[in-house]
Amino acid sequence: MSERYAKQRIFLGAPADARLRTRRVAVVGVGATGSVIAGWLARAGVGLLTLIDRDIVETSNLQRQILFQEGDLFRPKAEVAAQRLREANSSIQVEAAVTDLTSGNARELLGGYDLIMDGTDNFEARYLINDYAILTGTPWIYSGAIGGEGLVWPIEPPRTPCLRCLMEEPPPSGDIDTCDTAGVLGPTVGIVGSWAALEAIKLLTGTEPHAELARFDFWQNERQFLSLPATRCRFCTDKVTEFLNARWTVKASRLCGLDGVQIRVNPPGALDLEALRTRIEKRTGNTWKINPLSLSGREGDLNIILFRDGRALLHGDISPERARGWYTEVVGC
Repeated sequence: MSERYAKQRIFLGAPADARLRTRRVAVVGVGATGSVIAGWLARAGVGLLTLIDRDIVETSNLQRQILFQEGDLFRPKAEVAAQRLREANSSIQVEAAVTDLTSGNARELLGGYDLIMDGTDNFEARYLINDYAILTGTPWIYSGAIGGEGLVWPIEPPRTPCLRCLMEEPPPSGDIDTCDTAGVLGPTVGIVGSWAALEAIKLLTGTEPHAELARFDFWQNERQFLSLPATRCRFCTDKVTEFLNARWTVKASRLCGLDGVQIRVNPPGALDLEALRTRIEKRTGNTWKINPLSLSGREGDLNIILFRDGRALLHGDISPERARGWYTEVVGC
């Protein structure tokens, strides 16, 4: 019997500890909270961890995203995180999915797991996960951190209320703070991610998780446990999955806290970056850099990154409408 889990086994008991080795968990987003969640679950010996993240490591991530180092800059977060977790525990299976979670691929990406962990930073992804949980009965754990505050909530419809029982619709983007507007402290995401990982271990070993939504303001020394609605909403009662069934092709949205626009495609594709490089270099007259994940370069005053899955980041003074026009003209739909 492995000594790796000896102290954990003393507390959980041998059957519960062994059960972790048979469990499969998807972690959606391996940035701040997701890094902490994935780290603890890997060290606890969860049999399969799949890390789903569309982003690359940036300098501003290093303050709080504990799986990344300076040498990882501009590499895909999911791949770097998977590498770190394999180094921490080579006896489990860790897979990386460098892609955007959308309605077009959610069923494929989230299928077959015992638990889904929320390491995201946006409500669109959370409502999509919630829809998948409603449809399949897969439990998931909401977790979020901003400033010195954090939330953790285990959700398991139909046994528990779903996210839409509490908030029927996502809040308008301008009505909520983000890390770019309110900032965030590294220890905040550490505590929130650890709390979420603890609730995950409860669920994975057959122990009842905390029933209420836990809210903390660590900076103001406040703690609340919020009782949830006693009645179920029409969405989880009737299995209405609007977000999972949404159909769209290309979306252009302003980057939060930065000048520029992000282009997303649904479902994610597989761009021929090599062919695009030839075309774009002829168009711009500039040399563009290519790697297995992306193609990057300049057009006029814009810094542009095209990802192989079809996403694009256009940094500079550009409107979403202009960015979408550029994308349609250069890449197509």
